[in-house]
This record gives sequence, C-alpha cells and structure tokens, in this order.
Amino acid sequence: MKPIRWLAIPVICAALLAGCETVPVTPTGLPPVSTDTAERAERDGEYLLAAREYTRLAETAQSPQKQDYELRAVAALLKAGQLYEARTRVEMINVLSLDTSFSARKRILQARVLIVEGAHERAIRQLNEASAVRNLSPALLSEISEVRAQAELALDNPVGAVRNLIAREQYIVGKEAVAGNQQQLWKILVSLPRARLATALNMARDPVLSGWIELALIAVENAGQPLRMNAAVEQWRKTNPAHPAGETILGALISQAPMIGRVDRIALLLPLSSGYAVAAQAVRDGFLAMDAANTDPDKPKISVYDTGPDPAKAPDFYEQAVNDGAQFVVGPLGREAAEAIMRQASIRAPTLMLNYSDEEPGSTSKYLFQFGLSPEQEARQAAERAWLDGHRQAAVLYPKTPWGERMVAAWSSHWQRLGGVVVANQAYNDTDVDFSEPIKNLLNITQSEARKEEIEKTVGQKLRFETRARQDIDFIFLAADAKHGRLIKPQLNFYHAARVPVYSTSHIFTGAGDAMRDIDLDGIQFGDMPWMLVGDGKIQELRQKLQRDWPHVHTDLDRLYALGVDSYAILPHLGRIGMESGARFNGVTSGLSVDQHGRLQRQLLWARFNRGVPRLVDTFLKHQDQFKIENDAESPGQSQPRT
Repeated sequence: MKPIRWLAIPVICAALLAGCETVPVTPTGLPPVSTDTAERAERDGEYLLAAREYTRLAETAQSPQKQDYELRAVAALLKAGQLYEARTRVEMINVLSLDTSFSARKRILQARVLIVEGAHERAIRQLNEASAVRNLSPALLSEISEVRAQAELALDNPVGAVRNLIAREQYIVGKEAVAGNQQQLWKILVSLPRARLATALNMARDPVLSGWIELALIAVENAGQPLRMNAAVEQWRKTNPAHPAGETILGALISQAPMIGRVDRIALLLPLSSGYAVAAQAVRDGFLAMDAANTDPDKPKISVYDTGPDPAKAPDFYEQAVNDGAQFVVGPLGREAAEAIMRQASIRAPTLMLNYSDEEPGSTSKYLFQFGLSPEQEARQAAERAWLDGHRQAAVLYPKTPWGERMVAAWSSHWQRLGGVVVANQAYNDTDVDFSEPIKNLLNITQSEARKEEIEKTVGQKLRFETRARQDIDFIFLAADAKHGRLIKPQLNFYHAARVPVYSTSHIFTGAGDAMRDIDLDGIQFGDMPWMLVGDGKIQELRQKLQRDWPHVHTDLDRLYALGVDSYAILPHLGRIGMESGARFNGVTSGLSVDQHGRLQRQLLWARFNRGVPRLVDTFLKHQDQFKIENDAESPGQSQPRT
C-alpha cells in the first residue's frame, strides 16, 4: 500500500497547486461603442467615459476619422482634468498627412495644455500658428479666440481677453451662444477695479470695446442704487445705439440681479462653537489669512458668523447675514447645514457652501456653489487614476465603518462605470492591528491554505507548500488612514503582494513628513492637494506669508486651512470658470473646475511613497505657475454667476 500512497502524493499535490491557481477574471466586456455614446457622455459631463469611448472608436477607425476621434478623446481628457494623459496623447497624434484643419485642432489642444501648465506665452504662439491655417471653419476660429482670451487673462491682460471675445462673436451662430460669449467678457470687465476700467477706457480705440468698458463702469459705480443705475443704462443706450450688448446684460443691470457690480461685504458662516470647532477654526484661519495678505484697499469687509452646534439653524444665520448686507456668503461648513439652507433658505446672494449636498439645486442654482474636501470625490479620482494607468482588475480593501463603506461604494461604482472589474473586496476591522486574515482572504491565500490542510489529512503527512497571492488582480485600492496603512502595507508585502500596485486617497498621509514611520507606506500611490505635496516655489512662498503663527502646520488640519485659503482666493473666478469650457482655477487644494450643478471638482496631484517620503508622480505639474499670492491677483470683491 505504501508505494501506492507515495505515488498518489504528487498527483494530489498537483491538484492542490492547480486549485491554488486563480483563473483570471475576464471583464464582462464593454457595451458596443458608437459616436452617439461618446457624445452623450460628453454632454452629460462624464468626460473620462467620453474619452474612453472616443479612444475605442479610434482603435478601429481609418484615417482621418481615427485622428478625429483621437483629438476628441484628448479634448475630453482635458475637460476631465487629466492633464498628464492629455498632454501625452496629443503629442502622439499624427496629423501631418491630413487636412490642415487637423493641425489647427491639435495646436489648440496643445495650447489648452500649456495654459494649465502656466506656459501662457507658448500657448499664444501655438494659437497664432493655428489661426494662420487657411480656410478654417467658424467653429475653430471661435475656439481659437476663446482659448487666446484664457491665455491673455492668465497673463493679467483682461482687456486683451475681452478683445478676443469681442472678435469671437463674429464666428458664433445662435442667440444663446452670443449671449454666453457676452457673459464671459462681461464677467471679466466687472471683476476689474474702477481705476483699471477708467484707464482701459482712456486707451480704448475700438467703439465696441469702449462701449463695453463704459457699461462696466456704470455697473461698478451704481451698484445698489437702482434709480441711478436705470438712468445711466438708458443714457448709455442712447449714446451707443448700435452696440451689440444684449438684453441679458442690460436687463440684469436694470433688475439689479445678484453678483452684478462690486461685492463690499462677505459673510463667513462656520460652526465655531460646535463639536467641529477645531475644523471650523482652521477654515476660518485660512480664509482670514488670505484676507490679511490682500493689500487691495477696496477689498470687501468680512463678517464671521458662528452658526453653533445645531445644523438646522444654519438657514437662520444665512438669512441674518444677507439681511445684514452680505453680498456674498461663504459657508456653512458641513453637509447637514448645507442641505438645511438648500431646503429652507431663499438664496438671495451668491453663496459658496463648504460641503456638498445631496439636494438637487433649485432655480437659484446659478448663484449657488459647493466646495469641500469630499472623500467620495477622492475615491472616484483614485479609480480614474488606476484606469488611466492601464489597470482593469481590482481588489478592494476597506474598513468596516460607515466611512469605509461610503468610500468603497463611491470607488466601486465609478470603477465599474469606467469599465473596470472588481475581482475581490474585503472589509477589515479598524480596531485590529493584525490584518493577516482579511489580507489572506483578499488574496485567496486562506482558500489555498485550507486546501493544503485538506490534502495533508488525506495523505497523512505534512507537505512542503509555498503560498502565493492570486494572479487575477493588477492592483489594490486601499481605503485607510496612515495609522492603518502603516500596518496593512507591510502585511500585503509579506503575503506576496509587494509588487501589486496599491492606490489610496489623501487619508493615507498625515502631512507630518515623518519618513521613519511612513517608510511602511512605501509603494502606495495616492492623490492629495498641492498644499500638502509641494514644498517649494509658490506654495512655500505662500506658506511663509500666511502661516507664520499658525500652530497646525503639516497636520490633517492643514488641509482645512487650505480649504479656507482657496475659498477666499476663488471668489472672483467662480462665475468665469463656471462658464468657460475646460476652465479651471489652480489653487492650493487642487485644480478646481465647476460642473453644471455648481459643484467645484478637485483635480488632485498624485504622489508615491518612496523611503517614507511622498514623491510627485506627475512632476510637470510642480513647475507650472500654479499658485498666486492674493495681492498679486484679483480681490474677491467681485464675482459673477454661472449661466
């Protein structure tokens, strides 16, 4: 019997090893691709999905349709904020043998990338090359003028930007498109101080430009005085009977719509006497530090309101602030307070709420903006980053807590919508320090060990056996803070997953820069704000200017401080970036854009731990002219609505 038994062992072991091998999970397949699908995704603001669909279309198309889809994919990537991917792809598109309009389209996209990188003069040179192409369509000429206006504005030449938008109007078809273009140039003009408008008027030679500047001066000088405003507008009409300014602008002036003219009073609503007092104080300190650094003598007065511990009372404080004369409200802080205001308060002044509400924006939505540090938004960006890095089959490890479940829900739904597959997900107990069991379950090692024990019982002796992690995943999404990440990553390495890429969110990094402790996080890639990752250039200059006496530098509260900084800095830009396609504000929390619901979308920087220190992955972003000290930029005293 012994020979038979020994002969059986290799056979049984072979079966064991076969059982330990994991069959790769094949994606169920993306739905059939069509131009309609891609265009619908783009219209709905699902820009990364649109880029994916255009890329799929390009894979099977012939030239020149192939290059058309490739260019459209890059445009969608730019709208999605995926700058590195857009820059890489646009350089690879070969348009040399095609109609010259393709060359112009490529140069326009390259100019858009350069603007975001801060290379504004190079962007203008690209646009000049594009506009030199003969027989371009009105649509392309319109786009060239619009992008050149963005570059001029970034070069602190607002009048030059307005000139380009005036020139753009001749290429636009349709009343709505013309009105939208006029709103863009109007927002630029009324954001300028009166003295700068007066200087521009003296230098203007074009009657259309001078008419616009005169109208902006009327708006600034007569804000809050309806009778004087109406009389001045009527006189302007008589003086400029052929001026193209439409009724959208003139009607808003006469009706004294919100956000027209100068903002002299800002209300800041924060729960300073609640359980979230420390967080609220950090936001307040960042906001007021930016105001203190602003040397504009005409900057608005800021009134701080303590909304207290009860979020349900937030609408009362909102109404009080507006009744006290606030022309712009920043806050409240917190989801419950934000939703209470959306349900109960009358939005009578432009408002930047410091959280994201699940409530649908109402008819006042063009005066309502939402901005916060949403964990779910970060989770979705982690999914996008992994997808763009070429990964398709994921394992997910998350804490069994309400926060962890929200994170994995946001991440998984977005990942699957992109076309990725969740091969395995596993929760862990955040009170544990030994995570071997959930990790072994995630990597299928528990199953392998159980099979080994079963075979050993069958053959009656111990077997030499080396476990290995499953082979059907190409990365892990880890939802964890730094404390748990430092314990989990070494255990992943121990269980043969050292080479599996791990993606996480900013919660994995304390900000303290403790390389001795964070070395256990080596290899983890995560998204975070420039304020936490960039230690030189404009960021360092701004830190030194603002945080001389602030006690919470390089802590989790630092992110909330940065939220306060950007909440102040972005006010003059809200209306403009809400209107311009692909426009964004480069702040200390991230690159910020506004979606169709007034929600600010953050585009984070990405870093990877190396020897305990986060190293930027997209290094080109580090060198752009990303950050402005506020007294070098506009005062938040003017801001305009989305339309």
